[in-house]
Amino acid sequence: MVQCSVTNTTSKMTLSTALATVFFLVSVNALREDRMFNREFYRDPDKVQWQGEARVSSLQDAMDRLSSSLDTTLGRLSDRIEQQVELSLPLWMRPRNKGVSNVPPIGVEAISGNLGDGIDDGLEVHYEGEDEGQPLDGTRYEKTSGTLATPDDVDQDYDADYSPLFSFNPFFPFGNMGRRPQFNIFNGMRGRRVWWKGPNVCVDREEIDEGKEQDTDNANISGSSSSSSFIFSMGNMEMTSCSENRDKYTCTSKSSRRGLHKTVVVTHRCCHGYVKEASECVKVELRDLKETLQEIGATDFLSLTKAVGIDEILKDNITLFVPTNEAMQEYTADLEAENELDSGLEGDRSFNEVYLRRRRSADTESLILSHVTKGIIYASDLHDEQVLHSLAENSTLRINTYSTNPPAATVNCARLVSVNQHSTNGVVHTIAKVLEPVTKSLADLITSDPQFSVLKRLVSQAGLLTQLREPGQLTVFAPTDAAFRTLPESVLEALVDGSACLEAVVKNHILPNVICSAAVQGKARTVNLLENYLLLEKTEDDKIFVEDAQVVVRDIVGTNGVLHIVDSPLMPQEAKPVIEVLEGHNLTRFLDLLEAAEMTDELSSMTDVTVFAPSNRAIDEIPEDVLDNLKNNPSKLRDILRYHMATPSLQADDIANDHIATTRAEQPLRINLYSRSPILSGVLGTNGRRHVRLTAGCSRVSILDSRACGAVVHIVEKMLKMPKTSVMQHLEEEDNFSIFTKMLQDTGLNETLSEKGPFTVLAPTDHVFKTLPEMELEQILEDEELQKLLIKQHVLKEHVCCAGINPSTWLFMDHKRPVEGTPIHVRRTSSGRLMAGSARITHCSAPTLNGLVHTVNHLLVNVQPRQQGGSQDRTNRPIFSAPGFEILFG
Repeated sequence: MVQCSVTNTTSKMTLSTALATVFFLVSVNALREDRMFNREFYRDPDKVQWQGEARVSSLQDAMDRLSSSLDTTLGRLSDRIEQQVELSLPLWMRPRNKGVSNVPPIGVEAISGNLGDGIDDGLEVHYEGEDEGQPLDGTRYEKTSGTLATPDDVDQDYDADYSPLFSFNPFFPFGNMGRRPQFNIFNGMRGRRVWWKGPNVCVDREEIDEGKEQDTDNANISGSSSSSSFIFSMGNMEMTSCSENRDKYTCTSKSSRRGLHKTVVVTHRCCHGYVKEASECVKVELRDLKETLQEIGATDFLSLTKAVGIDEILKDNITLFVPTNEAMQEYTADLEAENELDSGLEGDRSFNEVYLRRRRSADTESLILSHVTKGIIYASDLHDEQVLHSLAENSTLRINTYSTNPPAATVNCARLVSVNQHSTNGVVHTIAKVLEPVTKSLADLITSDPQFSVLKRLVSQAGLLTQLREPGQLTVFAPTDAAFRTLPESVLEALVDGSACLEAVVKNHILPNVICSAAVQGKARTVNLLENYLLLEKTEDDKIFVEDAQVVVRDIVGTNGVLHIVDSPLMPQEAKPVIEVLEGHNLTRFLDLLEAAEMTDELSSMTDVTVFAPSNRAIDEIPEDVLDNLKNNPSKLRDILRYHMATPSLQADDIANDHIATTRAEQPLRINLYSRSPILSGVLGTNGRRHVRLTAGCSRVSILDSRACGAVVHIVEKMLKMPKTSVMQHLEEEDNFSIFTKMLQDTGLNETLSEKGPFTVLAPTDHVFKTLPEMELEQILEDEELQKLLIKQHVLKEHVCCAGINPSTWLFMDHKRPVEGTPIHVRRTSSGRLMAGSARITHCSAPTLNGLVHTVNHLLVNVQPRQQGGSQDRTNRPIFSAPGFEILFG
């Protein structure tokens, strides 16, 4: 065992945090001084001079100051921790003579112990003046622990000021600095009576050995309470947190030693036969279970137990979920109605054929036992998705809680009406419905009922039958065969034959949590397995609808969830044919092109496809004569349209930057992501792609993720063009870039631009070179090294589409790094012009296989010989990364 000192542990934690903070601040201050305020840090046209010696000197001065004050800081820190530890101890353990002259104080020096089996395992009290590790003989304070105790087991001598934790005041963590000792406005609260330390309180202790974590290099301990949570990272540590609810006080202690984790939960509650009133546990008059049932009016259930002859179970220690007399009467009426239906005596009744014909196959004894579970379980012990085992064979009781108004709690979807009716040997909770034995999973409920034959087939083909059989918490909205027949015949046949949208249709009917009908009050939304919202509504006449389908039979409970029968299938957007989705977006021009190319049936038959559909405006930008020629050449038009279709289906969250999609035209399509806030992109994240712009073939994607049956539709704002081989091929085919192209060939950099890339070439036209002074042009053409410098400054090592260029903000700018040279500020001006440094981008090219060629109207390298004097004064300025910084600090 390894001893740990509370005082030393706290000191080490605080010291390490303080040192990390100081070093960080010193580094940031030094960096800020040199990068932003040092007037000797200038940009020079030839080279950048960084005065590193000044930074080292600044760091050394800061370390000297830290070293000179470290001893003083540690001393004060130790005193504060010691004071806090002393204040957290019971009165009898605090120093009694502290502050009395000539009398040495008698009190605790530290509390240490072995991190072992429990909250206070091996704790030893060390007194001042004693030898290290030698405890003083005498009585110690011992807390009651173990299993549920009887009233006679409770320690009647309690200290109202005792706290199981070292008290920590978040407002004054190290005492009342600068204030009168032992005073703050919260001290008045400490005088209140602490009920869980009073008489008639029983303590339950549960120990959980969590074993060894996967990553032993990072032993983290976490603790939580009702108001906060804390995370510590140390080799050996214990963290305790406490919370209080209506009738119990719970402390959870989590310990870690060399990667081994242990949790101990200690619960204080009023002993059985006592209830919490105000700040104490008050005795209640107890009767046996039979008398309790008669007193609360559950006489029908009691009579049923006697009739079956199993009223002996009421003598055991049990928890009863008892239906009210009204619930028993309603259950009997349902049985009578079903018997009339089976006997053809339905009279004037009108039954929809999708109603479930539920046979009460369970015998009466199993029916009664399904309401009973062993042990005494109070309402405060019940929690959401808790599963209890009833006394009926293989039958379970599922607890659910809902934050409705008013809040609702259910057991097997029966609402809890009243709770915690105490008796001598158990507790009774009243429910609003009779429970039947729950022994079948959701899969068993579907496969064993002949009216779900279509649903059974679809679930099986979608590969979800296993999920509906395994333990879990699910809700299934189940259409019967008659409900599926309301679909168009072609749609139903496609589903049964295993269409591409089969899985989406089935998942649209399943929720990843248990939603009982009691949870639906008014309108509510819930999420299904497709991560789509479903609208639930309970009307004034108590009918329940999910989307447009009515729930005709509610709350058929399985071992892993609940099933509701609906009168029509829930068809999602993902089940619509892709042509219907295109029509829904009013993409009439694209549909006309598909029809002209005779591709409507081809697209409808595709599965697992991504469609980049051009908007009407994108097609309108094509010259009319070009569009007419395409329509008159169906073969060429088909190639172009197939380039807008890729496999597999891709949603926005599936795409990373520079993703290469395989199109149906057998040509690659590059997809790019561009942050709308370049500097903040890492901080803000990309959840929902709110801060990201997506392009496909450099065409902006304006609408994402419109899903169809076997397809995903993205709408683009430009027609996509099939790429050329490389940026070098693009330059060689354009006569306007002859000078720049020759420079690439003469320097051998043309081979670089034929590689994989991606590259973005900011290419100056011949006109740009010809407008240079004759001397400068001659210097460029004669100096190969200058040509290399110029070319490398004009080539970016990334794929920069014009659609991905953002407006420049006041504080942040988007700089792109060239192959070699100064970063280039790429931005969109307020007037809509695109700029790269001082040059304007006059033309944006279509992508090639390895990049782009954008035309610029200026060179990005100053080839003019540097003038003396004036130019030095002009460029001798501090460097700032943004205009906002220059305004503030320049």
